[in-house]
Amino acid sequence: MPKSVEVGVNYWPSRYLPPQAGAEFARQLEATGVVDWFQTWDQLVSFLPQALWRADVTPMARLSADCDSYYNAGMVAVLAANATTRLNITTTLDAVRNGPAELLQQMLTLASTTPANVALQFAAGELKQCKPFGWKRSQGLARMEDIFVIVRKLLAADGLIDHDGKHWTYEGAWIGGHFPKVPKLWALGGGPQLIDIATSHADGFISMVPSAFASPDQWGAQVGEIRAQLERKGRDPQAFTCGFWPFVLLYRNDDQRERLLNNPITKWMTAAFGRLHHGAWRAEGIDLIFPEDWHYALRMLPHQMSRDEVDDVVGRVTPEMVEKSWLMGTPEEVAAQLRPWVDAGADYIAPSDLAPSIMEPEEQPEVLAAMIELCAQLRASSGAVIGS
Repeated sequence: MPKSVEVGVNYWPSRYLPPQAGAEFARQLEATGVVDWFQTWDQLVSFLPQALWRADVTPMARLSADCDSYYNAGMVAVLAANATTRLNITTTLDAVRNGPAELLQQMLTLASTTPANVALQFAAGELKQCKPFGWKRSQGLARMEDIFVIVRKLLAADGLIDHDGKHWTYEGAWIGGHFPKVPKLWALGGGPQLIDIATSHADGFISMVPSAFASPDQWGAQVGEIRAQLERKGRDPQAFTCGFWPFVLLYRNDDQRERLLNNPITKWMTAAFGRLHHGAWRAEGIDLIFPEDWHYALRMLPHQMSRDEVDDVVGRVTPEMVEKSWLMGTPEEVAAQLRPWVDAGADYIAPSDLAPSIMEPEEQPEVLAAMIELCAQLRASSGAVIGS
């Protein structure tokens, strides 16, 4: 029997729209009956260089002068939660730029805004929104562990707590003992250290495919190791969420396919995210564009790159790299491609589609319709029922 999976749809919290647009988007998702989760993300700047945000690359540049104007993701998530009742809510958070007690306040506020489920996806940070703003990305994993441990202490305590951590020292700390509803904490990313932190302190692990796990077998092996770690640590694997963001290109016809596959944005994202550990391309017979040890979170500063530098990266991306970096096709075809990954061990997936950044403004309703159809296909094939 196919594995049941819950599906999330991403919302880009752009400041070129009013914040209430996130709430309206959430209402639309809930009304479909085939989407389980509203997902948004915490970013200070985009993954795309401003050098690519121009009208000859994306029609959306005619409507917004930059791709970096984001609202606070947590506040948008609260608006979405307040506008819905059955739609689960999740957003990413950065372990570098926020303190544990402050994050816990934010998480408790969001969780108590909706009767549905809430999960926070903690990442270890990215150079592009750490270094320019005075933060050290290298501290990300240590800060993540501190956050998880301190949050657990605060939630479990009936009085003051102390904590001598790697980056935070708490002495006689307390934020009250009333927690109407506690959200789930998911670790977002990959690598042995993050996974050890997740299986020790978190409620789930979220990653990306095919960029972090190039095949269902690779993903399944990782899920197996996570479950083994949980058992060794005396934790219930069935209570732990494993999921991923699949990178997809959805289209309906050959014209849309050609525009998506040949667009410089697709090629840039292929170079940066096709394989998160860039050197992994070598084992697949692909020439490297960046140094072998390059990883977007550790090395990428897109807004410090000139247009010539960006164009050089884009020009070196081959059709084979694009084909290997994205699950692509009609919603039905992509759902079929995703099924082996889901069956290998996934409780949650949030497809990440580039089409909204590339297609014409008048095509955006069709773009969203394709994503909703993908969700419907995935949930129908798993026999899932919304709200279950």
